Amino acid sequence: MAVVEVKLSFEELTKAQTYLQQLGLYDGEVDGIYGRLSEAAFVQFANALSIDTILDANSQAYTNNLLQSPAVVRHLLKIIGEGDRLLQKFTNAQRIFVNMGQADSNYLGFLDRGVNGSIAGSKKGLPNRNFAPSPLLNHIPAYADRLASLPDGVNVVSYGEVAMLSGSQVRVRFRPYPAIGAVPNIETIGLEFLHSSIQQACICVGSVVNGQMLTRWIGRNPLSNVQFWSSTKILPLLYTICKANQVQPNQAIANCAIADTQGNKIPRTFAEMAQRICAYEESNGMTSNGLSAMFKQFTTPLVLQDWLKKITGNQKLIFQGRYGEAPYIEQPILRDDTGANVINGVKDQHRGDNLISAYDLTRVVSQIAWHRHLAPDNRLTAQWHSLSTLISAMGQDTARYVDAAIVALGLSYFIDKPVVISKMGFGYSDQRKQTELTYTACIQFVDLLATSHDLPLPKMRSVNMTLRAALNLRDPVREALEIDARMAATVAEILRRIVTEELI
Repeated sequence: MAVVEVKLSFEELTKAQTYLQQLGLYDGEVDGIYGRLSEAAFVQFANALSIDTILDANSQAYTNNLLQSPAVVRHLLKIIGEGDRLLQKFTNAQRIFVNMGQADSNYLGFLDRGVNGSIAGSKKGLPNRNFAPSPLLNHIPAYADRLASLPDGVNVVSYGEVAMLSGSQVRVRFRPYPAIGAVPNIETIGLEFLHSSIQQACICVGSVVNGQMLTRWIGRNPLSNVQFWSSTKILPLLYTICKANQVQPNQAIANCAIADTQGNKIPRTFAEMAQRICAYEESNGMTSNGLSAMFKQFTTPLVLQDWLKKITGNQKLIFQGRYGEAPYIEQPILRDDTGANVINGVKDQHRGDNLISAYDLTRVVSQIAWHRHLAPDNRLTAQWHSLSTLISAMGQDTARYVDAAIVALGLSYFIDKPVVISKMGFGYSDQRKQTELTYTACIQFVDLLATSHDLPLPKMRSVNMTLRAALNLRDPVREALEIDARMAATVAEILRRIVTEELI
């Protein structure tokens, strides 16, 4: 067992020993000395911080008391960062889900959990599947306001222009957000901790300086153009917002409806359809794939592709495909709240590939989340009132990796004003003979853990990321279960490194 540096005071350690003893994890004396028994107890406690653990009232109270101590949580974060502890944690959790009839390769434990959870008996073939709603569910209405706010430098701070990576002498510099169409400098050093199955990654960390968002970009094969599955579904939604706001800048898209030229489908709001795409709420013939294909019909394949190239600067991307199904409405119309047409659909069929990069998706999600903090020339041609609708939809992504990460890291008491907007993608590639999982997200919160030790104030953490994992084990069922656990562990490790400032 590796020895982890301990920074608990005598009082902090004696309290921790008492609670660990009451949990049955510590057999030694309550003496404030961090010896072999204390170390073993902390390791067992760190390992026990798993998903959906059911504790009796007393054990839950002792656990909560431990997790309300900043020193204890900081110590746990160091222990959890050792070896493959996080992967083991999520792999074990996935196995438990499968054994209990809570998950299988069609309804994975983390990717398919859903923001509203699930009620026992609601999933065919998995009668025991019963997950609670996301702890972030009630936060979603506040996401747009939180993203629009800045740390005031008095009660909440940011990194500044230069910061030092924790545990090193390495200084990193945050640079101005890149202009529209300009590819930023993406560092290739700093993501070595990622497993080889994470084949593409792009992470952008933000720091607010003088009211503007400065950035640091890090990547692994960030400009490789590959298939990102359903993660790209946010792109036609975003194009529709930009186009509609150009035509009617003051018209909030949440109040717009999408109608059928032929009158065969009941008009439904943009907000409802965007939510269905992200949350996979499928009924009345409306599927996530069919609705996403429909949104592509608001413009031609080349116009949509060129729009994306213009934003990101990636001139080699291809974005002309569908999503495996025919459009829910072949030729849709976007109408405002008076019934006037805002955008008319086109007849041109979208055929071909959707091959873009991790950078492209990270760039786009950062422009959605940080819209209010970018220079006007660097913004999308969209209004905040309409981007807020997309933010709400992305808050309801079925993948709940960040929810699981917060629990697994013991951070529940130290994350304030959380925002998690994301879009997952998943599939088996017959061409490449492997299972692939993608995840693009903006994660923002006020880190209350930063008030301990040498950091006097809470700190805003704001990070955008896109990850693409691939597994070829010649067993699609096993691949699906393992790749889900791998992605959950990877998101948790990135979050851990953001909080400890090993990644920044």
